[in-house]
Amino acid sequence: MKLRRVLSVIMAIVIVVSCVYATGSLIATGADSGLAATSAYQEMLAQTSDADYGLAPTVNEGTILQAWNWSFKNIEANLELVAKQGFTTIQVSPPNEIKESTSGIHILEGTIKNGWWMFYQPAGFQLNTSSGNALGTKDEFISMCSKAHEYGIKIIVDAVINHMGTCDNEDYITSEDPMDHLTPKAQVFEPEIVAAEAFHKPWAKMTYKEDAAQFSQYESTYDLTRNCTSRLPDLDTSTAVVQKAIYDYMDELIEAGADGFRFDAAKHIETADDIAGLKSDFWAKTLGAVRQKYAGTCEVYAYGEILNTCGVNRPFSMYTKLFDVTDSGTFYAMRDVVTNGGGDATPYYPSSNFTSDNVILWDESHDTYIEEQTAYLNVTQRGKIWALCAGRAGITTVYFARPDDGTDLSACYNILLGEARKTAWSNATTKAINQFHNYFLGQDEYCTSNQNGWAYIERGTTGAVIVGRGNNNGGTVYLTNHKLKDGTYKDAITGNSFYVMNGGIRGIVGTTGVACIYFDSAEVPTQAPNDDVVPTKSGCYTIIYDNTVGLEGPFYLYYWKTGGAGPLDWPGLTMSFYEMDTDSHAMYYGFIPEGYDNLIVSNGSVQTVDTPFSGHSTVRMTTLNDGGKYNTQVSHLDVTKPTEATGRLLGDTDNNGTVNIFDVSFIQKGLTGTTGYPDYSKMEPGNLEYRVADADGDRTVNIFDAALIQKFITGAEEAQRYGIGKVMK
Repeated sequence: MKLRRVLSVIMAIVIVVSCVYATGSLIATGADSGLAATSAYQEMLAQTSDADYGLAPTVNEGTILQAWNWSFKNIEANLELVAKQGFTTIQVSPPNEIKESTSGIHILEGTIKNGWWMFYQPAGFQLNTSSGNALGTKDEFISMCSKAHEYGIKIIVDAVINHMGTCDNEDYITSEDPMDHLTPKAQVFEPEIVAAEAFHKPWAKMTYKEDAAQFSQYESTYDLTRNCTSRLPDLDTSTAVVQKAIYDYMDELIEAGADGFRFDAAKHIETADDIAGLKSDFWAKTLGAVRQKYAGTCEVYAYGEILNTCGVNRPFSMYTKLFDVTDSGTFYAMRDVVTNGGGDATPYYPSSNFTSDNVILWDESHDTYIEEQTAYLNVTQRGKIWALCAGRAGITTVYFARPDDGTDLSACYNILLGEARKTAWSNATTKAINQFHNYFLGQDEYCTSNQNGWAYIERGTTGAVIVGRGNNNGGTVYLTNHKLKDGTYKDAITGNSFYVMNGGIRGIVGTTGVACIYFDSAEVPTQAPNDDVVPTKSGCYTIIYDNTVGLEGPFYLYYWKTGGAGPLDWPGLTMSFYEMDTDSHAMYYGFIPEGYDNLIVSNGSVQTVDTPFSGHSTVRMTTLNDGGKYNTQVSHLDVTKPTEATGRLLGDTDNNGTVNIFDVSFIQKGLTGTTGYPDYSKMEPGNLEYRVADADGDRTVNIFDAALIQKFITGAEEAQRYGIGKVMK
């Protein structure tokens, strides 16, 4: 179970930050007398000062930086920056004795040596003291841990305890005796294990028999826990000699300053819950015993790498009762969210396998990177995945520090093991996401996986992280609010203001595709500058697409001249979110240079028919034709600012110079289609009569406006803040 805390609020004297008014942003009104004088945004700035960094108190609660292949000396040199970036924990590469030297070896060494893999080929289970190890020595490990603790940073170790390294001519050995496959250095560092021949026999390559339709539980469990992963000699973890060696190694690590472990290939080590003949007490005699020894003095955090499944009829609970476990399925879903807009960005926990207390999420792993399942992801995409991980409540998350920010592995042939480069782990977006995670420790969440092409996670009542799905890398958002207080919010990444009111969240997300917003002020203006103006661009037609058929975005605008070709590559320009129409359909806008007269709107897979237009236009899809394309309805779009409502009072729907109960009735009858009253369903939001009736300013006339006017008449403070009864501006 994870440790939790109530976040202590660090108060500071700060300068009140002025609101930034973004074009098209809805500005909130109203105040909450229960709010503290210091805003969440100001508290976050104070708490994440260089004096204390605002880090979480435990590994469980914070974010973990996987310092893949970094030497202990280079980790120590970067500790201050790691702290400033908001990482609570550093995960180091396996620090034990390995089968051969890694000094001067690149991360990838072509077909001769796979450099990084050498750290996963143990020769012994003790902190390295040999020369030639690119990570460093035991003394350097101890120094690194000691210095890390001065910054409030924890250290966990990637522990390879399922197998040992191979001999040099492994590829040519056909013997089924595991001793013939074992590195000779094992005799130097683990003579007891070698003397006992404590390996699973016969030597056999694992085949991942996990299909219940083909294999029995016994066959699957035997294959997973007895056969050899990656051809590496598989330790008999049920034997006392192996258990003692692993316990001693864990004990040595904690004594040297480590705070916990990441268990490589965890599902390949049996549990006490496995079937008869394949179970053992390994975890109780190692991790359990170490935790018992250090109870009350060290956290001894642990998580296990378990990819995809645990095998046939082997539930995750066999391992989650022991330590946290990776949810690789959710990772792949999040990857799809940011690459193609599909997938579930914010799965519900508890699921059938995981709760927020036992799950691990990551932006990618060294395996998915080096196996090119994620190497193609760019900095923006990885930042968005990280926001979806670290924005969640109660979940421990691991950030993979890539050696290079490129979108292939070519740089790995030129980067030495031990190097520590300042890649995206050190950028401003990663820092803002980590600080958001740390600030909202212990506060609940409300997750929305997809609304108008955005996923977002509301935390407590004063913050949210907003993430663009697919190619949605910035722009105006209009989202449903579920938990947040009304008021002005500040994005820690861009400084943009966001506004929460009338059940909505509105603001502009920067080009990273991520916003981390905090409540900043309840004192906000009562008007929304430029909110009633259609977006325009000099020399261009404005095209509004009204997504009445409910397709999933992002949306693209392609155009051409009659008789000519289009100037763009398909699918064209990405359209930006504009607002919600009166039926709560999302509307998007784009610009076409004057002189063009044909267009197509698509989401990359489904498109409209070729559609002629003349000037500024609104496009709506109607019916599908036989060719699988949507027919369209095009109407003229008025881009001029509505006439000023001089002398008209907001809420004075019958225009008699006062706001009273008859104005409430006026809206009610208009909404029900009573003859002689305005049909608001046929009016544009910029229409004067529409604006007068839109009491709450959300560009929609509905029964809530009538109710708000009625509250104004009865003197309710809530209604007074909207400007009802005052001359419209």
